[in-house]
Amino acid sequence: MEKVLVVDDSPTSRAIVAKLLGADHRISAASSGQEALELLSREAFDVILLDLLMPGMDGRAVLAAIKALGLRPPVVVMTADIQEKTRSGLADLGVGAVVNKPLTREKLLGGMAAALKREGEGSA
Repeated sequence: MEKVLVVDDSPTSRAIVAKLLGADHRISAASSGQEALELLSREAFDVILLDLLMPGMDGRAVLAAIKALGLRPPVVVMTADIQEKTRSGLADLGVGAVVNKPLTREKLLGGMAAALKREGEGSA
C-alpha cells in the first residue's frame, strides 16, 4: 500500500484524489506548499501528488525546496494548465509525470506508475 502525499490548496481536489485512489493507498494531505514541506520533514512518502497553481508557495517553489533539502521523492504534478511552457523544466525539478485535470483514477495511477518508474531508473 503506497503512502501518498496530496498537495493542493483546494479541499475539493484533495477529496477527489482521496476518493479516486480509495482504500488502496494511505493518503495524507497538505493544503499548502509550506504544510507539505512540514510533513516531508517528519515522514517519507512513496509518491507526492502536487498541484502547480497554489497561493503563497506554488508547486514550482515546493519542488525547488524539496530538491534543496536533498529529498528525491517521486512527484506527479496535477494541473489544469495544458501549455507546453508550463511543463518545460518540470523534469529538472524532479517531476516524474504530469497529469491533467480533471483527474481520473486511471490518470492518477498512470502518473504514479510513471513517476515511480522514473525514480527507480534514476536511482539505479
